[in-house]
Amino acid sequence: MSLPAPSYNDDPKSFAYPTVRQRWPTILEGAISDISSYTKEHPEATKCGEIVTSRLKTLLKEFREDGAVLPFSDPEIELKPELAAYNSELERFNKVKKVTWLTGPWLYLECYLYQLLNVWFRQTIHLKEFDVFENSKNKAFQQSSFGVLELCKRYETLSKQLASGAVDEDALKLLFYEFIDISLWGNATDLSLLAGNVTLDDIKSVQGAEVRKKNEEKIIANDSAKAWHQVTGDARKRVDFVLDNSGFELFADLCLTLYLLDSNLVDSVVLHCKEVPWFVSDTMPKDFDILLQQLKNVTFFSDIHASANDKAAIDFFSSKLESLVSQGKISIQHHPFWTSYANFWDIPHEKGLYEELKKSSLVIFKGDLNYRKLTGDLKWDTTTPFVTAIQELGSSGLPVLALRTCKADVVVGLPAGLNEKLIETYKEMGNEIGEFWTASGKWAVISYSSGLP
Repeated sequence: MSLPAPSYNDDPKSFAYPTVRQRWPTILEGAISDISSYTKEHPEATKCGEIVTSRLKTLLKEFREDGAVLPFSDPEIELKPELAAYNSELERFNKVKKVTWLTGPWLYLECYLYQLLNVWFRQTIHLKEFDVFENSKNKAFQQSSFGVLELCKRYETLSKQLASGAVDEDALKLLFYEFIDISLWGNATDLSLLAGNVTLDDIKSVQGAEVRKKNEEKIIANDSAKAWHQVTGDARKRVDFVLDNSGFELFADLCLTLYLLDSNLVDSVVLHCKEVPWFVSDTMPKDFDILLQQLKNVTFFSDIHASANDKAAIDFFSSKLESLVSQGKISIQHHPFWTSYANFWDIPHEKGLYEELKKSSLVIFKGDLNYRKLTGDLKWDTTTPFVTAIQELGSSGLPVLALRTCKADVVVGLPAGLNEKLIETYKEMGNEIGEFWTASGKWAVISYSSGLP
Protein backbone atom coordinates (compact mmCIF):
# COMPACT_ATOMS: atom_id res chain seq x y z
CA MET A 1 0.00 0.00 0.00
CA SER A 2 1.14 3.55 -0.65
CA LEU A 3 1.72 5.49 2.55
CA PRO A 4 0.43 8.99 3.38
CA ALA A 5 2.88 11.89 3.54
CA PRO A 6 4.44 12.94 6.86
CA SER A 7 3.66 16.26 8.55
CA TYR A 8 5.81 19.12 7.24
CA ASN A 9 6.79 22.33 9.00
CA ASP A 10 5.34 24.62 6.32
CA ASP A 11 1.78 23.29 6.51
CA PRO A 12 -0.37 25.90 8.32
CA LYS A 13 -2.94 23.21 9.16
CA SER A 14 -0.29 21.08 10.87
CA PHE A 15 0.68 21.68 14.50
CA ALA A 16 4.24 21.57 13.15
CA TYR A 17 3.74 25.13 11.89
CA PRO A 18 3.41 26.90 15.27
CA THR A 19 5.76 24.41 16.95
CA VAL A 20 8.80 25.26 14.86
CA ARG A 21 8.07 28.99 14.79
CA GLN A 22 7.21 29.47 18.48
CA ARG A 23 8.08 26.47 20.63
CA TRP A 24 11.49 25.62 19.21
CA PRO A 25 12.89 29.17 19.63
CA THR A 26 11.47 29.26 23.17
CA ILE A 27 13.25 25.98 23.97
CA LEU A 28 16.58 27.30 22.67
CA GLU A 29 16.20 30.57 24.58
CA GLY A 30 15.49 28.57 27.74
CA ALA A 31 18.59 26.47 27.11
CA ILE A 32 20.72 29.61 26.78
CA SER A 33 19.32 30.89 30.08
CA ASP A 34 19.96 27.59 31.88
CA ILE A 35 23.53 27.40 30.59
CA SER A 36 24.12 30.90 31.97
CA SER A 37 22.70 29.93 35.38
CA TYR A 38 24.76 26.74 35.49
CA THR A 39 28.07 28.38 34.56
CA LYS A 40 27.60 31.04 37.25
CA GLU A 41 27.63 28.23 39.81
CA HIS A 42 30.31 26.24 37.93
CA PRO A 43 32.79 28.84 36.61
CA GLU A 44 35.08 26.11 35.26
CA ALA A 45 32.38 25.48 32.61
CA THR A 46 32.16 29.14 31.51
CA LYS A 47 34.18 28.77 28.30
CA CYS A 48 32.30 25.62 27.31
CA GLY A 49 29.02 27.39 28.01
CA GLU A 50 30.03 30.30 25.79
CA ILE A 51 30.81 27.93 22.90
CA VAL A 52 27.46 26.14 23.10
CA THR A 53 25.56 29.40 23.64
CA SER A 54 27.14 30.88 20.51
CA ARG A 55 26.00 27.87 18.51
CA LEU A 56 22.49 28.10 19.95
CA LYS A 57 22.25 31.78 18.97
CA THR A 58 23.38 30.92 15.44
CA LEU A 59 20.74 28.21 15.29
CA LEU A 60 18.06 30.67 16.43
CA LYS A 61 19.09 32.93 13.55
CA GLU A 62 18.81 29.98 11.16
CA PHE A 63 15.29 29.33 12.45
CA ARG A 64 14.29 32.95 11.80
CA GLU A 65 15.85 32.99 8.32
CA ASP A 66 14.67 29.49 7.37
CA GLY A 67 18.21 28.25 6.90
CA ALA A 68 19.10 24.97 5.24
CA VAL A 69 19.57 21.98 7.52
CA LEU A 70 23.18 20.84 7.26
CA PRO A 71 24.45 17.28 7.68
CA PHE A 72 26.32 16.32 10.81
CA SER A 73 30.07 16.85 10.47
CA ASP A 74 32.67 14.08 10.46
CA PRO A 75 33.89 14.97 14.00
CA GLU A 76 30.27 14.85 15.23
CA ILE A 77 29.74 11.43 13.63
CA GLU A 78 33.03 10.22 15.06
CA LEU A 79 31.74 11.20 18.51
CA LYS A 80 28.28 9.69 17.90
CA PRO A 81 28.35 7.15 15.02
CA GLU A 82 24.55 6.81 15.01
CA LEU A 83 24.37 10.32 13.51
CA ALA A 84 25.54 8.92 10.14
CA ALA A 85 22.03 7.54 9.65
CA TYR A 86 20.61 11.05 10.12
CA ASN A 87 22.80 12.26 7.24
CA SER A 88 21.61 9.45 4.97
CA GLU A 89 17.99 10.32 5.73
CA LEU A 90 18.66 14.03 5.18
CA GLU A 91 20.19 13.23 1.79
CA ARG A 92 17.07 11.22 0.88
CA PHE A 93 14.77 14.13 1.82
CA ASN A 94 16.98 16.64 -0.03
CA LYS A 95 16.57 14.68 -3.27
CA VAL A 96 12.86 15.47 -3.15
CA LYS A 97 13.09 19.04 -1.84
CA LYS A 98 15.81 21.03 -0.10
CA VAL A 99 15.30 20.62 3.65
CA THR A 100 15.10 23.85 5.63
CA TRP A 101 14.13 24.35 9.25
CA LEU A 102 10.75 25.91 8.48
CA THR A 103 9.76 23.63 5.59
CA GLY A 104 11.20 20.18 6.33
CA PRO A 105 9.62 17.02 7.77
CA TRP A 106 8.51 17.73 11.33
CA LEU A 107 9.37 14.55 13.22
CA TYR A 108 12.71 13.96 11.51
CA LEU A 109 13.83 17.55 12.15
CA GLU A 110 12.66 17.48 15.75
CA CYS A 111 14.79 14.39 16.40
CA TYR A 112 17.68 15.95 14.47
CA LEU A 113 17.43 19.10 16.62
CA TYR A 114 17.81 17.25 19.92
CA GLN A 115 20.70 15.16 18.58
CA LEU A 116 22.38 18.37 17.43
CA LEU A 117 22.03 19.96 20.87
CA ASN A 118 23.35 16.82 22.52
CA VAL A 119 26.43 16.50 20.33
CA TRP A 120 27.32 20.16 20.97
CA PHE A 121 27.38 19.51 24.70
CA ARG A 122 29.23 16.21 24.21
CA GLN A 123 32.00 18.04 22.34
CA THR A 124 32.84 20.16 25.41
CA ILE A 125 34.99 19.22 28.38
CA HIS A 126 32.89 20.50 31.28
CA LEU A 127 29.36 20.13 29.87
CA LYS A 128 29.69 16.63 28.42
CA GLU A 129 27.06 15.13 30.71
CA PHE A 130 25.07 18.32 31.27
CA ASP A 131 21.31 17.93 30.85
CA VAL A 132 20.25 21.41 29.80
CA PHE A 133 16.61 20.51 30.50
CA GLU A 134 17.10 19.14 34.02
CA ASN A 135 16.21 22.41 35.70
CA SER A 136 12.87 22.68 33.86
CA LYS A 137 12.11 19.00 34.59
CA ASN A 138 12.70 19.53 38.30
CA LYS A 139 10.63 22.72 38.47
CA ALA A 140 7.68 21.06 36.73
CA PHE A 141 7.75 18.10 39.12
CA GLN A 142 8.04 20.35 42.16
CA GLN A 143 4.86 22.15 41.07
CA SER A 144 3.02 18.80 41.10
CA SER A 145 3.54 18.27 44.83
CA PHE A 146 -0.11 17.97 45.81
CA GLY A 147 -0.84 15.51 43.00
CA VAL A 148 2.12 13.44 44.23
CA LEU A 149 0.81 13.49 47.79
CA GLU A 150 -2.73 12.58 46.73
CA LEU A 151 -1.58 9.53 44.76
CA CYS A 152 0.84 8.43 47.50
CA LYS A 153 -1.98 8.51 50.06
CA ARG A 154 -4.37 6.67 47.78
CA TYR A 155 -1.76 4.08 46.94
CA GLU A 156 -0.81 3.40 50.56
CA THR A 157 -4.45 2.56 51.35
CA LEU A 158 -4.87 0.43 48.24
CA SER A 159 -1.59 -1.43 48.76
CA LYS A 160 -2.73 -2.61 52.18
CA GLN A 161 -5.98 -3.88 50.66
CA LEU A 162 -4.06 -5.72 47.95
CA ALA A 163 -1.73 -7.26 50.53
CA SER A 164 -4.70 -8.53 52.54
CA GLY A 165 -5.96 -10.50 49.54
CA ALA A 166 -9.35 -8.79 49.77
CA VAL A 167 -9.47 -7.78 46.09
CA ASP A 168 -11.45 -9.97 43.68
CA GLU A 169 -10.94 -10.11 39.92
CA ASP A 170 -13.66 -7.57 39.11
CA ALA A 171 -12.04 -5.02 41.40
CA LEU A 172 -8.58 -5.84 40.03
CA LYS A 173 -9.82 -5.17 36.50
CA LEU A 174 -11.46 -1.85 37.42
CA LEU A 175 -8.35 -0.75 39.29
CA PHE A 176 -6.26 -1.71 36.24
CA TYR A 177 -8.42 0.61 34.13
CA GLU A 178 -8.09 3.34 36.76
CA PHE A 179 -4.29 3.15 36.85
CA ILE A 180 -4.16 3.05 33.05
CA ASP A 181 -6.09 6.34 33.10
CA ILE A 182 -3.73 7.85 35.69
CA SER A 183 -0.76 6.89 33.50
CA LEU A 184 -2.54 8.16 30.38
CA TRP A 185 -3.37 11.63 31.66
CA GLY A 186 -0.49 11.99 34.13
CA ASN A 187 -3.01 13.64 36.37
CA ALA A 188 -4.65 12.84 39.69
CA THR A 189 -7.34 15.48 39.89
CA ASP A 190 -10.18 13.93 37.89
CA LEU A 191 -9.81 10.34 39.02
CA SER A 192 -12.26 9.80 41.82
CA LEU A 193 -12.45 6.01 42.03
CA LEU A 194 -9.41 6.01 44.30
CA ALA A 195 -10.36 9.14 46.19
CA GLY A 196 -10.64 9.52 49.92
CA ASN A 197 -12.18 6.54 51.70
CA VAL A 198 -13.68 4.89 48.61
CA THR A 199 -13.98 1.14 49.23
CA LEU A 200 -13.54 -1.66 46.73
CA ASP A 201 -17.30 -2.21 46.81
CA ASP A 202 -17.78 1.46 45.89
CA ILE A 203 -15.52 0.96 42.88
CA LYS A 204 -17.72 -1.90 41.64
CA SER A 205 -20.99 -0.07 42.28
CA VAL A 206 -23.30 1.58 39.75
CA GLN A 207 -22.03 4.96 40.93
CA GLY A 208 -18.47 3.76 40.34
CA ALA A 209 -19.41 2.78 36.79
CA GLU A 210 -20.88 6.24 36.23
CA VAL A 211 -17.69 7.89 37.49
CA ARG A 212 -15.63 5.78 35.08
CA LYS A 213 -17.93 6.63 32.18
CA LYS A 214 -17.59 10.35 32.90
CA ASN A 215 -13.81 10.11 33.25
CA GLU A 216 -13.57 8.33 29.90
CA GLU A 217 -15.62 10.81 27.85
CA LYS A 218 -12.46 12.36 26.42
CA ILE A 219 -10.86 8.98 25.61
CA ILE A 220 -11.96 8.67 21.98
CA ALA A 221 -10.49 5.21 21.33
CA ASN A 222 -10.26 2.86 24.28
CA ASP A 223 -8.74 -0.62 24.14
CA SER A 224 -8.18 -0.97 27.90
CA ALA A 225 -10.25 -4.17 27.99
CA LYS A 226 -8.02 -5.78 25.34
CA ALA A 227 -4.94 -4.81 27.33
CA TRP A 228 -6.45 -6.36 30.49
CA HIS A 229 -7.17 -9.58 28.60
CA GLN A 230 -3.59 -9.67 27.29
CA VAL A 231 -1.92 -9.02 30.65
CA THR A 232 -4.05 -11.54 32.55
CA GLY A 233 -3.83 -14.22 29.86
CA ASP A 234 -0.11 -14.16 29.11
CA ALA A 235 2.35 -16.48 30.84
CA ARG A 236 5.36 -14.16 30.59
CA LYS A 237 4.01 -11.90 33.37
CA ARG A 238 6.17 -8.95 32.37
CA VAL A 239 5.20 -5.46 31.24
CA ASP A 240 7.55 -3.03 29.48
CA PHE A 241 7.07 0.74 29.42
CA VAL A 242 8.66 2.83 26.68
CA LEU A 243 8.59 5.98 28.78
CA ASP A 244 7.76 9.52 27.77
CA ASN A 245 8.05 12.46 30.17
CA SER A 246 9.87 12.52 33.48
CA GLY A 247 8.51 14.22 36.60
CA PHE A 248 4.83 13.76 37.40
CA GLU A 249 4.12 11.70 34.29
CA LEU A 250 6.88 9.26 35.26
CA PHE A 251 5.47 9.25 38.78
CA ALA A 252 2.03 8.34 37.35
CA ASP A 253 3.65 5.54 35.32
CA LEU A 254 5.23 4.28 38.53
CA CYS A 255 1.80 4.19 40.18
CA LEU A 256 0.68 1.82 37.42
CA THR A 257 3.94 -0.11 37.80
CA LEU A 258 3.40 -0.61 41.54
CA TYR A 259 -0.19 -1.69 40.97
CA LEU A 260 0.82 -4.29 38.37
CA LEU A 261 3.39 -5.76 40.76
CA ASP A 262 1.43 -5.49 44.02
CA SER A 263 -1.62 -7.10 42.45
CA ASN A 264 0.55 -9.97 41.14
CA LEU A 265 -0.71 -9.33 37.62
CA VAL A 266 2.96 -9.36 36.58
CA ASP A 267 6.26 -10.42 38.13
CA SER A 268 8.46 -7.74 36.59
CA VAL A 269 8.32 -4.32 34.93
CA VAL A 270 11.01 -2.91 32.63
CA LEU A 271 11.25 0.86 32.09
CA HIS A 272 12.86 1.96 28.81
CA CYS A 273 14.48 5.41 28.96
CA LYS A 274 16.19 7.79 26.54
CA GLU A 275 19.99 7.88 26.56
CA VAL A 276 20.29 11.64 25.97
CA PRO A 277 18.28 14.76 26.87
CA TRP A 278 15.33 14.45 24.51
CA PHE A 279 12.30 16.58 23.62
CA VAL A 280 12.91 18.64 26.77
CA SER A 281 11.20 16.42 29.32
CA ASP A 282 11.74 12.78 28.28
CA THR A 283 12.93 10.36 30.95
CA MET A 284 16.60 9.41 31.14
CA PRO A 285 17.88 6.72 33.56
CA LYS A 286 19.16 9.43 35.91
CA ASP A 287 15.68 11.00 36.03
CA PHE A 288 14.30 7.85 37.65
CA ASP A 289 17.01 8.02 40.33
CA ILE A 290 16.44 11.76 40.78
CA LEU A 291 12.69 11.21 41.24
CA LEU A 292 13.33 8.69 44.01
CA GLN A 293 15.60 11.16 45.79
CA GLN A 294 13.11 14.00 45.34
CA LEU A 295 10.30 11.98 46.91
CA LYS A 296 12.42 11.54 50.04
CA ASN A 297 13.76 15.09 50.06
CA VAL A 298 11.88 17.16 52.65
CA THR A 299 13.29 20.37 51.13
CA PHE A 300 12.23 19.56 47.56
CA PHE A 301 8.62 18.85 48.54
CA SER A 302 8.52 20.98 51.69
CA ASP A 303 4.80 21.82 51.33
CA ILE A 304 3.70 18.18 51.50
CA HIS A 305 6.09 16.87 54.14
CA ALA A 306 4.62 19.08 56.86
CA SER A 307 2.25 16.49 58.32
CA ALA A 308 3.59 13.21 59.75
CA ASN A 309 0.84 11.24 57.98
CA ASP A 310 1.60 12.86 54.64
CA LYS A 311 5.31 12.20 55.03
CA ALA A 312 4.57 8.58 55.94
CA ALA A 313 2.51 8.10 52.75
CA ILE A 314 5.31 9.51 50.57
CA ASP A 315 7.93 7.42 52.39
CA PHE A 316 5.76 4.32 51.93
CA PHE A 317 5.61 4.89 48.17
CA SER A 318 9.33 5.63 47.72
CA SER A 319 10.40 2.73 49.98
CA LYS A 320 8.22 0.33 48.02
CA LEU A 321 9.79 1.50 44.76
CA GLU A 322 13.31 1.10 46.14
CA SER A 323 12.50 -2.37 47.45
CA LEU A 324 11.14 -3.52 44.07
CA VAL A 325 14.21 -2.14 42.29
CA SER A 326 16.54 -3.96 44.72
CA GLN A 327 14.58 -7.19 44.14
CA GLY A 328 14.99 -6.79 40.37
CA LYS A 329 11.24 -6.53 39.86
CA ILE A 330 11.62 -3.03 38.44
CA SER A 331 14.55 -2.51 36.07
CA ILE A 332 15.76 0.30 33.82
CA GLN A 333 16.98 -0.16 30.26
CA HIS A 334 18.05 2.23 27.51
CA HIS A 335 18.88 1.81 23.83
CA PRO A 336 20.03 4.26 21.12
CA PHE A 337 17.05 3.28 18.96
CA TRP A 338 14.73 5.34 21.17
CA THR A 339 16.61 8.52 20.17
CA SER A 340 16.85 7.75 16.47
CA TYR A 341 14.50 9.36 13.94
CA ALA A 342 13.26 5.89 12.94
CA ASN A 343 9.63 4.86 13.09
CA PHE A 344 8.86 2.07 15.52
CA TRP A 345 7.93 -0.10 12.54
CA ASP A 346 11.70 -0.74 12.45
CA ILE A 347 11.81 -2.40 15.89
CA PRO A 348 11.75 -5.94 14.39
CA HIS A 349 14.99 -5.04 12.56
CA GLU A 350 16.72 -3.93 15.79
CA LYS A 351 17.63 -7.46 16.72
CA GLY A 352 18.81 -7.02 20.32
CA LEU A 353 15.99 -4.66 21.26
CA TYR A 354 13.38 -6.78 19.48
CA GLU A 355 14.47 -9.96 21.26
CA GLU A 356 14.29 -8.15 24.60
CA LEU A 357 10.78 -6.82 23.96
CA LYS A 358 9.59 -10.28 22.90
CA LYS A 359 10.00 -11.31 26.55
CA SER A 360 7.12 -9.00 27.47
CA SER A 361 3.41 -9.70 27.95
CA LEU A 362 2.66 -6.11 26.92
CA VAL A 363 4.78 -3.21 25.66
CA ILE A 364 3.20 0.09 26.74
CA PHE A 365 4.24 3.09 24.65
CA LYS A 366 3.66 6.26 26.64
CA GLY A 367 2.87 9.69 25.31
CA ASP A 368 2.63 11.73 22.16
CA LEU A 369 6.11 11.32 20.69
CA ASN A 370 6.01 7.54 20.96
CA TYR A 371 2.58 7.53 19.29
CA ARG A 372 3.94 9.66 16.44
CA LYS A 373 6.76 7.17 15.95
CA LEU A 374 4.37 4.21 16.14
CA THR A 375 2.29 5.71 13.32
CA GLY A 376 5.18 7.24 11.36
CA ASP A 377 3.80 10.73 12.04
CA LEU A 378 1.98 10.32 8.73
CA LYS A 379 -1.24 11.98 7.61
CA TRP A 380 -3.34 8.87 8.08
CA ASP A 381 -7.09 9.19 7.74
CA THR A 382 -8.42 9.20 11.30
CA THR A 383 -10.52 6.08 10.58
CA THR A 384 -7.39 4.04 9.72
CA PRO A 385 -7.16 1.09 12.14
CA PHE A 386 -4.32 1.43 14.66
CA VAL A 387 -2.92 -1.96 13.60
CA THR A 388 -2.67 -0.68 10.00
CA ALA A 389 -0.99 2.58 11.00
CA ILE A 390 1.76 0.81 12.96
CA GLN A 391 2.60 -1.21 9.84
CA GLU A 392 5.10 -4.06 10.40
CA LEU A 393 4.86 -3.71 14.17
CA GLY A 394 1.23 -4.83 13.94
CA SER A 395 2.31 -8.34 12.92
CA SER A 396 5.64 -8.44 14.77
CA GLY A 397 4.52 -10.68 17.63
CA LEU A 398 4.79 -7.77 20.09
CA PRO A 399 1.58 -6.95 22.01
CA VAL A 400 1.50 -3.14 22.00
CA LEU A 401 -0.54 -0.60 23.96
CA ALA A 402 -0.30 3.12 23.21
CA LEU A 403 -1.36 5.51 25.98
CA ARG A 404 -1.45 8.90 24.32
CA THR A 405 -2.86 12.31 25.15
CA CYS A 406 -3.27 13.92 21.71
CA LYS A 407 -0.71 16.70 21.22
CA ALA A 408 0.22 16.47 17.53
CA ASP A 409 -1.44 15.88 14.14
CA VAL A 410 -1.76 12.14 13.72
CA VAL A 411 -4.70 10.26 15.26
CA VAL A 412 -6.02 6.90 14.06
CA GLY A 413 -8.58 4.30 15.09
CA LEU A 414 -11.54 6.70 15.28
CA PRO A 415 -15.08 5.92 14.13
CA ALA A 416 -16.26 7.62 10.93
CA GLY A 417 -17.48 11.17 11.49
CA LEU A 418 -15.83 11.73 14.87
CA ASN A 419 -12.92 13.78 13.49
CA GLU A 420 -15.33 16.15 11.73
CA LYS A 421 -17.40 16.45 14.90
CA LEU A 422 -14.33 17.27 17.01
CA ILE A 423 -13.16 19.87 14.48
CA GLU A 424 -16.47 21.67 14.94
CA THR A 425 -16.38 21.21 18.73
CA TYR A 426 -12.90 22.72 18.92
CA LYS A 427 -13.96 25.69 16.79
CA GLU A 428 -16.98 26.23 19.05
CA MET A 429 -14.55 26.40 21.97
CA GLY A 430 -13.15 29.57 20.38
CA ASN A 431 -10.25 28.12 18.38
CA GLU A 432 -9.60 29.33 14.85
CA ILE A 433 -8.20 26.07 13.43
CA GLY A 434 -10.56 23.23 14.31
CA GLU A 435 -8.07 20.60 13.09
CA PHE A 436 -5.82 21.52 16.01
CA TRP A 437 -8.08 19.55 18.37
CA THR A 438 -5.63 16.73 17.70
CA ALA A 439 -2.86 18.73 19.41
CA SER A 440 -4.85 20.33 22.22
CA GLY A 441 -4.21 17.69 24.90
CA LYS A 442 -7.96 17.62 25.66
CA TRP A 443 -8.57 14.19 24.11
CA ALA A 444 -6.72 10.90 24.36
CA VAL A 445 -6.49 7.42 22.87
CA ILE A 446 -5.74 4.00 24.36
CA SER A 447 -4.87 1.82 21.36
CA TYR A 448 -3.94 -1.88 21.34
CA SER A 449 -2.41 -4.27 18.83
CA SER A 450 -2.02 -7.96 19.61
CA GLY A 451 1.01 -8.19 17.31
CA LEU A 452 -0.47 -11.29 15.70
CA PRO A 453 -0.39 -11.56 11.88
